[in-house]
Amino acid sequence: MPDFIPNNDAEFTLWQENMIQIIEPNLANWNILPTDFMALREKQQPWNEAFFKASNKQNRTMADVQAKDDSRMPFEKGIRIFVAQWLASNTKVLNSDRERMGLTVKTGTRTPVPVPTALPIGTINYSVRLQHTIRYFDQATPQNRAKPAGVHGCEIWMKIDGDAPMDASELSFITTDTSSPYVLSFEGKHAGKTVYYWLRWVNSRGEHGPWSSTISAMVVG
Repeated sequence: MPDFIPNNDAEFTLWQENMIQIIEPNLANWNILPTDFMALREKQQPWNEAFFKASNKQNRTMADVQAKDDSRMPFEKGIRIFVAQWLASNTKVLNSDRERMGLTVKTGTRTPVPVPTALPIGTINYSVRLQHTIRYFDQATPQNRAKPAGVHGCEIWMKIDGDAPMDASELSFITTDTSSPYVLSFEGKHAGKTVYYWLRWVNSRGEHGPWSSTISAMVVG
């Protein structure tokens, strides 16, 4: 049986965020001990912080990468224990809930989450000093803030200064945002520099849609 936890770090981050966001409002409905859930959240925080820091290709160090790897092991172990105890065989948890969380469904036919085919359109408000407010919407429904069917969130990647990026390898991952807008703050050293962004939809299984067009704005000092 395939492992339900993604190997890729970026996909793992997206997957665990989606799972925990679904679990939290259902603690009482699923009879899950809040203390066990909080223990899992305590393991999540070091991973999220370490992954964010190690994802910055321009400024990360080898120590940052090692810290990311070290924080994943206890978090992944905690997830496996939590899933086995509270989600895998819990009769309060429906198979449709497990599918939404990207967990293994033992019985029945599994309905796959669709791979995104549309792309997001982004705009940037840079009127606030050292701050960009990024708003995004689906190209097919520009008057509607709803994400496309099956989409978990919008990945935001960026490049600071220099020429506009021609390839994704030039970009640094910022976040997977689930509710537009997203506000990004900068240090004073970035004032006057142009920041380029690429966006793409991603579903709860870490599958990506196509990249958006490049959007950019100056950091106002």
